[in-house]
Amino acid sequence: MPIYEYYCDACKKRSSFLLLRADEPVEPYCKRCKSPAVKRVLSRVAVIRSEEKRMESLLDPASLGDLDENDPRSVEKLMKRMGREFGDELGEGFEGEMEEALAGGEASPEADL
Repeated sequence: MPIYEYYCDACKKRSSFLLLRADEPVEPYCKRCKSPAVKRVLSRVAVIRSEEKRMESLLDPASLGDLDENDPRSVEKLMKRMGREFGDELGEGFEGEMEEALAGGEASPEADL
């Protein structure tokens, strides 16, 4: 199912249209200001990978070459990469807990769950 994006010349915002078939006709317009003055733009491609493939890419020894487990900033970099990869799966307080841990503070009780 393709998603087409259009840029509005009037309000400078993007609008996305999900099509059920690639040959389905679309009459683009700005969803914010309803202007028909839009131009199609190239969108980012999203590749959906299984959880197993995501874990493999994170734990690939080649991607861990610059990891120094004795350097908190190095560990933070890895954890942020994991956070981007897994999104909400790490919990909504993940970033805050990382910052607190790097500052040397106590982690909240939810971090142990």
